[in-house]
Amino acid sequence: MTFELQQLRQVVALAEHGSFVRAAAHLHISQPALSRSIQNLEREFGSELFLRSSGGVIPTDLGRLYIERARDLLRMADELVGEAVRHAGLRTGRVDVGGGPYPAESFLGPAVARFVEQFPRVGVHLHSGNWVDLVQLLRSRTLDFFVAETSLLSLEPDLDVGPTQLTHPVYFIARAGHPLARSGDAVRATDIFAWPFATPSRIPPRILDPLLAAHRASIAGEAMPRAFPAIECNGLAPVKRIVACSDAVSASILPSIATELDSGQFVLLGTEPWLHLQYGVVSLRGRPWTQAAEKLRELALQAEQEATRLEQQLLERHSPGGGSRRKSTPKSRRVPTRDGRPQAR
Repeated sequence: MTFELQQLRQVVALAEHGSFVRAAAHLHISQPALSRSIQNLEREFGSELFLRSSGGVIPTDLGRLYIERARDLLRMADELVGEAVRHAGLRTGRVDVGGGPYPAESFLGPAVARFVEQFPRVGVHLHSGNWVDLVQLLRSRTLDFFVAETSLLSLEPDLDVGPTQLTHPVYFIARAGHPLARSGDAVRATDIFAWPFATPSRIPPRILDPLLAAHRASIAGEAMPRAFPAIECNGLAPVKRIVACSDAVSASILPSIATELDSGQFVLLGTEPWLHLQYGVVSLRGRPWTQAAEKLRELALQAEQEATRLEQQLLERHSPGGGSRRKSTPKSRRVPTRDGRPQAR
């Protein structure tokens, strides 16, 4: 009996997704093709690897043993490929990197652009998503690494999490002319929940808990309180479009909305002491890094440093709740404190 890496990956994907339909979509093949491949493999074994039901599939005892061995073989195969790529230097190969919506928009994109300029024969696939999806892609070895908010990942035993040591403040944002922006004062979390709140991903519990507390305080006594979040999108681009054309509000790190701030399309409303993100580089523990992945990680960390400097420049040009600053602004103009409330200067 011969084993093909393609069949090994199919069996592992089916076990991880628990469904022929979802596994086939992940593998980018048709569901009938996946079913035939698994059936042929089971025919060679003379026994089923999975128990089928209307709710999905679960591995048999033989299936669990096969899956465990398949993961070991795939790990060795990936490591062998990695060694070959390292031996070949950066002349050829591929890197798969993931990022949360904000890092993908603000510094991973520029890092990828620099990488392909320096190493044009190495392909890059940039995946953007929330940390739950990125962890699944990493564990299936689809990703070499990803960058995301890591407050929930440091205790995962199979993950290596390298914090970047940089903290990025998050600001509430709205379109120019939004009622919340007309007063010229920075707003607090409790001020925003009279309006729909849009988010580009699942909110980390470290931030979600105080947001929910502010939401409860804001809607106290209301008969029909607004849902929170009102809108959840798969990515930052649709959130920007929603905010630009409605009274919905959102929150973002500043480099991700630099163009919209400088064009006057968006304004900063305010922030809170707990409203910040710290990213980390997440990889699979024990999996060797390819030379290409290491170089892209280095460029990503450099790009994050530049994004941090851009944050300071944007704060010098835009004050929460006050729109764009102009050179003619009097010296007594108001600037934000760390908690987002303005103070005289």
